[in-house]
Amino acid sequence: MEQPSKHEVYRDQGRTVLRLQCRALDALISDIATAYDIAPNDFDRVTIWMLQAIGVSANSILRLTEAVDMSIRDCFGIARSAAETAVNVSYIAAGGAELSDRAMRHLRQKRWRDLKRVAQMGDQRIVVERHLEAQVSDFPGLQDAIDEFTNRNGQEVRDWTPDNIQKRISLVGTKSKLAAEALSGAIFTIYRPSSELLHGSFYGVNYFWRGSFERPVLGHEEFERLWTFDHFVTLLSSVFFGIRGAVEVVALQRGLEGHRAHQAELGQLLADLSRRMAEDEPSPDHSFTPEERL
Repeated sequence: MEQPSKHEVYRDQGRTVLRLQCRALDALISDIATAYDIAPNDFDRVTIWMLQAIGVSANSILRLTEAVDMSIRDCFGIARSAAETAVNVSYIAAGGAELSDRAMRHLRQKRWRDLKRVAQMGDQRIVVERHLEAQVSDFPGLQDAIDEFTNRNGQEVRDWTPDNIQKRISLVGTKSKLAAEALSGAIFTIYRPSSELLHGSFYGVNYFWRGSFERPVLGHEEFERLWTFDHFVTLLSSVFFGIRGAVEVVALQRGLEGHRAHQAELGQLLADLSRRMAEDEPSPDHSFTPEERL
């Protein structure tokens, strides 16, 4: 029987680690859900739905990496979504009900605004509208939410929070340094390459065929090496650490210590895999140096 290649072994082990992270998310969601006395409050509802969204993205990446093919390209945008969702749910966990309430108000007013969407595309004005026999005043609190997300010029405030992603992670860091470090790693790993791929730049096209290598790959063997040691490692690292950061701070805030201990175990699995891959594929031209601010 033919033995699997080193690339196959590493891919299988990496995908196993990601599957275990998905199960860890499911377990945390289950524990939060079963803690309800009568019905979920908005803080719990927001937390559960956002954790579930991260899991959906992680499962999508697992499906798109079943084979070594070009489908992995679309994983970059998915991983970016997972990482940013992880930051947001961690930020809400650290900030408490005040932030989950803000997220709900942002949701309500944006759903109302989206009943009529207007865009100017070149010489064309495009209007998409759904007509409802209802007014803003029919929904208690909706006008206040709309006012909150409208600036002085009468334009929509599109961001749900005034804090940029660095400030959100900093707030998480006041509750858990470990969670903030994990989230920082998730964002740092995926943000730049995913931006170019999502925006359709030629750099992004070139990046997919080249990664951090000195030239674009030629042939299946080189593509498999790029796929495994560059693209897959990037995606696995970002999604893993996004989930770890979210689970860490959500579990900490709720006193669910078993989930934090399990994350430490999974972290060791990833560290062992990373070490073996680095030893097998040394790259003296690359370095990674985390620096702590004074």
